[in-house]
Amino acid sequence: MKKTNSTNAKTNKFGRLEAKSKRTRRKMDALEKKKIIASLTLMDDLFMQVVLEEQACTEYILQTILGKSSLKLKEQRLQKRLPNLHGRALVLDCLCTDEKGLLYNIEVQNSSAGAIPKRARYHAALMDTHTLKKGEKFSKLPESYVIFITEKDVLGEGEQLYQIERVIRKSGNLFKDGSHILYFNTARQDDNALGKLAKDFKEANPKEIKSKVLSHRVASLKEGKLDKEGEKKMNVLLEKYRKKAVEEGIEKGIEKGLAQGIQQGLEQGLERGLEQGKNRLALLVGHLLNAGRMDDLKRVSFDEEYREKLLKEFGL
Repeated sequence: MKKTNSTNAKTNKFGRLEAKSKRTRRKMDALEKKKIIASLTLMDDLFMQVVLEEQACTEYILQTILGKSSLKLKEQRLQKRLPNLHGRALVLDCLCTDEKGLLYNIEVQNSSAGAIPKRARYHAALMDTHTLKKGEKFSKLPESYVIFITEKDVLGEGEQLYQIERVIRKSGNLFKDGSHILYFNTARQDDNALGKLAKDFKEANPKEIKSKVLSHRVASLKEGKLDKEGEKKMNVLLEKYRKKAVEEGIEKGIEKGLAQGIQQGLEQGLERGLEQGKNRLALLVGHLLNAGRMDDLKRVSFDEEYREKLLKEFGL
């Protein structure tokens, strides 16, 4: 009987510990989500996709970049996949059509490597390929705009907005093929409409965003003023973001440590995970998580130079 009582007592104790661990994990998850949400800006491509689900936001961005205050969209598709015949597909951040039939592709690019000129050319080519139907004349191709919104001055000429057109070299006249490529350099923030938009793209606090339509949308997403479908989309976003931030194998070491160390708290769990990961990047992420440096955590996932700088900072 004593043995049975002892066994029951151990079982009950284990159950209480397990329940406590689950509560601890939920609190940790809630805290992590809160930090991530608070740090998101429109330059985070995953967050931008959710923001652009409100079509008025897309219209405002296009109106400002193109200087067309009357521009109205007919339809838009987010994360539109465009394959080619050889299997090299593209997933466009935002593909939309205005009331006049003009095509627009908006891409947020934090990495300079993701916005090289040949990529812009490829975007434009695939848009054309998927627009013209069988038997239609080439004259039916709509005017198209590929718009890269970049973190840095990718083209390196100091311009706020680069507008690229094909020209006839000798005369300098436009070739007029209807294809337009634009680079919006958010690193330059002049005191004009484009400069204000650039600041809004990099502002995490919705109260500091000058555009009313963008501010309202960002606030509703960050402050949880959403319906069930909106909540679901934000949870999907956070899960995608978590995976993106801990790519290159970092996640395995941390998750293993968390699983084994939940009962001992977040700090010990991370420490154990980092030890088992034996990975400089995993160690770096652990330091950044412990310090609550979520902006830096995001940036090291795509900025190699900045990652190396932080590795040196922490002596890794």
